[in-house]
Amino acid sequence: MPRLIKPCLLILLFLSGLSRIAAQVNNDWYLYHDAKSDLYGYKDLQGNVKVKARFNGFTSARVFKNITAVRDDAEGKAYYLLKNGRKVGLDSIYVSDMTYDCEQEGKIRFRDSKTDRVGFFGSDGKIRVPAKFNDASPFYNGLAIALYEGKRICSDGSAYNPKQPCEHWSWSGKTALIDSLGNIIADNIDWEQTRNINWYAMKVSDLPADTSLYESFKTKDGRYGTFINYEKEFNQWFYNSYLSDLTLTNLTRHIFQELSVEGIFKNRLRKTYPKATFIKQFGPTLQAKLTEIRHKNFETVIFTESLNLYIEAGKSFTVYYTDCGEANDKRYPAFDVVTTHYKGNKEFDYQEHFAFLRTADGYKLISMALKSAVKR
Repeated sequence: MPRLIKPCLLILLFLSGLSRIAAQVNNDWYLYHDAKSDLYGYKDLQGNVKVKARFNGFTSARVFKNITAVRDDAEGKAYYLLKNGRKVGLDSIYVSDMTYDCEQEGKIRFRDSKTDRVGFFGSDGKIRVPAKFNDASPFYNGLAIALYEGKRICSDGSAYNPKQPCEHWSWSGKTALIDSLGNIIADNIDWEQTRNINWYAMKVSDLPADTSLYESFKTKDGRYGTFINYEKEFNQWFYNSYLSDLTLTNLTRHIFQELSVEGIFKNRLRKTYPKATFIKQFGPTLQAKLTEIRHKNFETVIFTESLNLYIEAGKSFTVYYTDCGEANDKRYPAFDVVTTHYKGNKEFDYQEHFAFLRTADGYKLISMALKSAVKR
């Protein structure tokens, strides 16, 4: 099956590899499932129950650092829970795509049920950013995207009517960049520009940067906040650096610790290999495929991608997911290089995929799907 299928949020699974931090001082608690009651609670790293299972599946934080959003099945209420047992933000849970928010950078979003505005609690349960925005993203490196003076618009362009709500709607309003106190530092920004930026490498300058690699936002003080655009970065790296050296030595350098391959073996759709085994068995195949891409022998398109918890589920991938179990795209984006192959008359034949993940040590190949994965 093609690898372009997007990952689902799997609240029923723990991320594997928790033992990697067993030797460290760790005060985090971890979500556990009680099969008998079908409810969830939290345990510490040693397996001691810290909060008995009483929450239903809306409770999505797998890691309880300081504050977490829960749905208490016994009380029939949703609230934010602190480790000392204190409850805050009753009936103010922030929900997106039927999922509760998770703490990030010591903050968690809430929506004031009276004003319908979004703000942030701190890790101590106190309001750190007042509820004054229509919506907001989590914080990334002390910055967040916020929307204000907004209106709900239905997918057909009509105004949202709370008495007869449309099924699909979105916000229309002003988009701003805010700091950790909720102050606007860059106003009226283009949301599309923020989709693939590296929040963790911002630079401030007097002039906007070269758009071939960067995205720049004019700040309130007249200067520019500049961020690397991940998509532009990957394209430059892939075509100008990676494909320029297809020796096995260089390819090995850019392969992840474990890698999945689809469709080139019998009786299994997908199989995962350790790095050394993959190079030994499939190194020449990879070289040949990439050489064809370099020579532009067929149509090649690069898509932004997310890790798939069904596929990238090994210990090596643990760090690349958030505490909510979602792919941490803002720090570790992934990209899918897709080659399309046609029959002689230009009729579509099949596609092949080569997926890469940005790691602390550069981009690494994490999976490939070849022709034989396509069922005829």
